[in-house]
Formats: sequence, C-alpha cells, structure tokens
Amino acid sequence: MPEVLESTEIQAPADVVWEIVGDPARIREWVPALSASTLEADRRACTMEDGAEIVERILEHSDEHRYYVYEITSSPLPLRWFRSQLSVHGHDGHAHVLWQAQFEAESADLEPELAGAFERIYREGLATLRARFEAAAAA
Repeated sequence: MPEVLESTEIQAPADVVWEIVGDPARIREWVPALSASTLEADRRACTMEDGAEIVERILEHSDEHRYYVYEITSSPLPLRWFRSQLSVHGHDGHAHVLWQAQFEAESADLEPELAGAFERIYREGLATLRARFEAAAAA
C-alpha cells in the first residue's frame, strides 16, 4: 500500500497556522492545484485546476490536537480507496505541518504515478502555506 508523506516547518505559532490549515474549506487558499473548495457538514468538494472534482468526507477533526483525517469518496482518479491526515504540531514557537496519505489504486502499476502526483500536490501546497506565513512575517 503506497504512502505519501510531506512536511514543512513554518516560522509561526502552531495555533496561528492551524487557523488556516484546520479549516478544511480553506484548502484552496494554499493548495495551488485547486481552483475551488467548499465544505458542507462533513463533505468537502475540491475542484482541480483542470476542472475535475474530488469529493471527500472528513472522518475526524480535532482543534484540540490540531489534525483532521479525510477520505476521497468520489473522483476521476483510478483509486480504490484513499485516506489522508493533515496535522500541525508546535515546537518552540514554530509549526511543523505534516500531510500524509495512504491509498490503493485500481491497479498496482498505477500506484507510483499516483504517489508522485499526490507528493507534488502536497509539497506545492505546503510550500505555498510556508511562503504565506513568511511573507506575513516580513511585512
């Protein structure tokens, strides 16, 4: 079963970073691959830049522990299942953001390509998030 794991350090308090990351509806604000995102109850819909829509269900959400877990319930991707966790941990006044996923593709030969795509999206999203806080600190 393939796993994806990306992380970044952000020079901002974890609670401040969580204000953005912890709101699943705001994912479009910091993931460049998305053109839109909405949240109704536990259902999040994300529209990719190419117009494809991915529907997800938020399975767990904890503001106290600063994490949430979601699964993809509908997408054009060749997935049997997909589950991801996004978390923010505080360390000495800065935040460590961790984004990880496990999935199963419809065919094992598709897994390396899918893993690479998710890694790229996660890496770009975390870099955009970090840049947002660095720009705010420099202002």
